[in-house]
Amino acid sequence: MRRIMILLAALVIGLSSVSAQTTFKKGDIEFATGIGLLPTFAKDNATTVVPPVSARLNIRLASNFSLGAYAAFSSSEAHQVGLPGGAIRDVSNEFYLFGLRGAVHANRMDNWDIYGGAMLGYNVPKVDDNITKEKSDVDGPTYSRPAGNEFTYSAFVGASYYPIKNIGLFAEVGYGISILNLGVSVKL
Repeated sequence: MRRIMILLAALVIGLSSVSAQTTFKKGDIEFATGIGLLPTFAKDNATTVVPPVSARLNIRLASNFSLGAYAAFSSSEAHQVGLPGGAIRDVSNEFYLFGLRGAVHANRMDNWDIYGGAMLGYNVPKVDDNITKEKSDVDGPTYSRPAGNEFTYSAFVGASYYPIKNIGLFAEVGYGISILNLGVSVKL
């Protein structure tokens, strides 16, 4: 993660000399892809196998409002040793999230797009739970919630900085595939 943050910082510094004003208008399309720095499976003491990655495609319905599609993926594993009866539990989780997002944008500074909004999504977890003894023998700790497809909602706030007219870097905070996301956005 440190390498990614250093690379993004170097990219911002390197591209800041090629600055051009970026403005959005009705009908503009933006594609963004990012990586999550704070996965949402920390409560389960999970180890990240594939860091949270996401992609979104937004269209401006007005200069200050966008509607978009969102897709994300993350994979994690947890290993619990010493459960009652000597059982061992290994859990792997592939987590998919799909959603529709609406955002309000405050485009008051050159090269910056400050935004906030909400998402209605659908979680699709694929959980593999392996226990070395019969499940009836294990009374140990359980995971934070049972696996199952479900609708979800979230809110987010973020900012994009466009050092080049159509290429930007973004940071976003909100509940979803990760608490904090960093990435690249492209105005098409």
